[in-house]
Amino acid sequence: MKSNTKVYSGNLKKFNPKLKNESEEICPNISFLEIEITGKVKKYKDYLENYFKDLGINKNNFFTDISNYLAYETGQPTHCFDATKMDGTFKLEKRKKNEKFKTLLDDEIELKGQNLVFTLDNKTISLAGVMGGKSTSCSNSTTKVWVECAYFKPEEILGKARKYNLNSEAAYKFERGVDFMCQEMVLRRFIAIVGEHTEIKSMAINQNLKKKVRHKLNFSSKKINEIIGDEVKEHRQVKILKALGFEKEKNSIVIPSHRSDIDQANDLAEEITRVIGFNNIAPKPLMLPVNVKSMEHSFEKSCRDFLVNLGFFEVINFPFNDTENEEANIIDNPLDKQRSKIRVCITKSLAANVVYNQNRQKDSIKLFEISDVYTKTGRERSIGVIVNGREGKNYNEFSSKLDYSYLKGTLITMLSELLATKIDFIAETRENYDFVEAVSLNGKKIGALGKLSNNFVNSKSKSSVYSFEIDITNIELPTVTSKPVSEYPAIYRDLSFSIDALELIDDLNKKIEKVCSESMILKELFIFDFFENKKMNILKVGYRFKFQSDKKSLTDKEVDKVMDKIIKISMSTDGIKIEGL
Repeated sequence: MKSNTKVYSGNLKKFNPKLKNESEEICPNISFLEIEITGKVKKYKDYLENYFKDLGINKNNFFTDISNYLAYETGQPTHCFDATKMDGTFKLEKRKKNEKFKTLLDDEIELKGQNLVFTLDNKTISLAGVMGGKSTSCSNSTTKVWVECAYFKPEEILGKARKYNLNSEAAYKFERGVDFMCQEMVLRRFIAIVGEHTEIKSMAINQNLKKKVRHKLNFSSKKINEIIGDEVKEHRQVKILKALGFEKEKNSIVIPSHRSDIDQANDLAEEITRVIGFNNIAPKPLMLPVNVKSMEHSFEKSCRDFLVNLGFFEVINFPFNDTENEEANIIDNPLDKQRSKIRVCITKSLAANVVYNQNRQKDSIKLFEISDVYTKTGRERSIGVIVNGREGKNYNEFSSKLDYSYLKGTLITMLSELLATKIDFIAETRENYDFVEAVSLNGKKIGALGKLSNNFVNSKSKSSVYSFEIDITNIELPTVTSKPVSEYPAIYRDLSFSIDALELIDDLNKKIEKVCSESMILKELFIFDFFENKKMNILKVGYRFKFQSDKKSLTDKEVDKVMDKIIKISMSTDGIKIEGL
């Protein structure tokens, strides 16, 4: 309230509303004003009239209008009871009773569970801190009222308006905390406003105040400066706080009764900083200790970087769905039926992402997600990847389809580059797949790769959708060891293979890798050329081999010996030929 606001300062008689407060812990401070006027009010003062006009609020009756205005002006809600209707046993109590209650807005609600209520002869007349009842409400003919002004603990009012679907400004304020020592001041302001509009016939006050001690916080200027991040002298800190209504007592700061939001040193620092100005706090460089271990790349991060570099987009989905898998954990209070279980795999969520993008005319979809999945046996960390449509938008990729070979090649390259270990694929049968292969790493099954069935994807598009999902819970990057680079020159040899079927490349790779593992001088091999003409059934693959020794310069004879082994073992496979031999 502004310091120049008019407040009634005269003496007030005492009166007894005979309220029996049975919930003093919830409502420690409550006051009543009994006021009677001589006649009707025909016109409001400009400030009161503008309040309704500017905020677009409808008028009710004189006393209720003042009550609403006071809540706006002071932040303290009040409630007016028609004094002529208050004959009986008057109580404030928290009780558990299912009953019908008609609000002053003519809404009939059913009170359930425990509620803090004002009662008259054991009948609820007001839902305390939320809304009054119709039975004791004021009207245009009301000339005598009891104005209730109280402090309720915020946690008691919290959620009550939402529970009963009531639009209550009073509940909004009580939930956030009001001044627990302002009751008399607010009621005296009520008197002043009434007196500006009509003649007051009588007035009296009743106060029941149990909570009078204001909250204190230990004060340390050093701690405040640590939070602010700048040096502010103690006398300046105290001066700012005093200007804001705080008081200093030895090593403590006394919090104003209207500042229920202040409960720790951080709040004091924020108040001081706001006055100084956030922009006036000199910035300082952030000094953090370097954790060497955190600089290392995890397998998960390496996979993420690999896929992003290939043009995949990462997605993050809700971990809930309506899976029928018996291993899924059921949620007690789901948001809806479609999110009633914790997902046991990522692929279903990715399939929904594909359909979403297809419906928006996306013809090149490359997505992945890294997330935890849960079953009744425990948690797994998984990577799911899904593709559909064209390989890309540029000239070379536009006519290429994202198919099974593309996705399998992506998986092989990712795992072989990051782990340098053996990867095996075993054909199997699984629900929701047209065809699928199990993925094994070092002999242990870690996931599956395949073409998803149309029923599972539930897409209107006829284009195929391929995906893989692998468990990376216990996979770690191998320890990187360093060794000197050989000072001796390398020798490179190339071989071009004609292959009858794409599937034979795996067999060829395994045989060449076997020779590589037996030879000490074959350091590296990779595919440098690939040509396929499906119409003419032509498939050619070019391999490059790097030979090098750490001890001497190699001779052609030594290299030819290894190359002969590669040629011999390759030619022994049906469907594989070497150009020129």
